[in-house]
Amino acid sequence: MKWYLDAVEPSGDATIAYWTSLDWLGLSLSWHNVTRYTVGRAPDERSSLRGVPAPMIADGHIAWRSEPLGLETIHEPSAAPVTRTLFDGESGRIVWECLAPTARARIDRDGVSTAGTGYVERLTMTVPPSALPIDELRWGRFISDDAAVGVTWIDWRGALPSRWVVADGAVHTDATVRDDGLDCAAGRLALGAPRTLHDRSVGRMLRGIGALARVATGIPLSWHETKWCCRAAFTSTTRALSQGWVIHEVVRFT
Repeated sequence: MKWYLDAVEPSGDATIAYWTSLDWLGLSLSWHNVTRYTVGRAPDERSSLRGVPAPMIADGHIAWRSEPLGLETIHEPSAAPVTRTLFDGESGRIVWECLAPTARARIDRDGVSTAGTGYVERLTMTVPPSALPIDELRWGRFISDDAAVGVTWIDWRGALPSRWVVADGAVHTDATVRDDGLDCAAGRLALGAPRTLHDRSVGRMLRGIGALARVATGIPLSWHETKWCCRAAFTSTTRALSQGWVIHEVVRFT
């Protein structure tokens, strides 16, 4: 199981956090990570293998606390969650829960609080990485500055091409996803100039974390992840225009 939580401040500074629980190849462990992306500075990343509880959903918000990372987060969703089974086959299942498509977010790191718009999802996966029917994954989320409008997309390319776009609380499977945005029945999203957050080999990154090295040997070094942050504009079918921040990525598995 993997939780993903993020927040982007009005300045464009971003925080991305993960909580992951893994049972594979005889290993049972949890790993959590937070990276602070300050405009004009190198990323500040922290990871820990110490056991901490997963994020909690209660009283209309999602909260998480990690003492090893000096981190506390709280997301107050402004849109209903969306759940989809992305894959269900002999090798296992992938269930995606978009728990906060749009949210007001507050991040407290080492006692310093920042606020912005944010997003939360939870992915439960029993498919071994080697059995993923994907050559390329494109994922992203747009949240308007007032946290009233959100668009999230997952685009699988390869042996089992599939696409899910969540906008206006509905799931659109007939959307078109491009490098510079997307089109769906709810409207058009246009991405601005991207700022690279990171560009790295997934396998090499995981092999650098001692307890994950054994698992990471099953992940080819050719698997590559690039993540960006940018401004964007969403024009709905009613011609209403919303501007906000996007975090998006491309993961290549070949």
